[in-house]
Amino acid sequence: MNGILIANILTVIGQLVVFYASTRHEKGEILRIQIVSMLLMSSASLILKGYSAIVMDAVAIARNVLSIHGISFRGLPYIFIAVAIVFGVLFNNRGFLGLFPIFANVAQSLIFLDKKATTRQIQLVCSFASACWAVYNFAIAAYAGTFFDAVNAISYLYSALKEKDK
Repeated sequence: MNGILIANILTVIGQLVVFYASTRHEKGEILRIQIVSMLLMSSASLILKGYSAIVMDAVAIARNVLSIHGISFRGLPYIFIAVAIVFGVLFNNRGFLGLFPIFANVAQSLIFLDKKATTRQIQLVCSFASACWAVYNFAIAAYAGTFFDAVNAISYLYSALKEKDK
């Protein structure tokens, strides 16, 4: 029981960091803040034995770092997608619900590694990804994460609707 409590506390902190990211208006800033949140939530996933989430967070951190530094080449998103799918499936211990982190990662890889992606596109994909994570977090008993992911999905969507494409 203590593990669930500790994991949910880490998830709350990580989700507050994600919420802060949802209010940002610059791609690099959003991605840097997300890295911090992923490290916190990976720790929670480890405690709750949500192994596919840990793998997806590791892939996402690498993807975000490359995106922040503008490193991209033809085919890079597909490499990340392949890695996410292969390792996500290998470490999936939650059946169909364990695929939701993979769905989130694939969608984010397509947008985050596109140098031409707009802030609005990033926010819309983050909204979708947050919804996917809400489902997964519920499955692994990260109830605080479920709540905050739902709130973050709405926050990203709201920010995207307000954002003007630049």
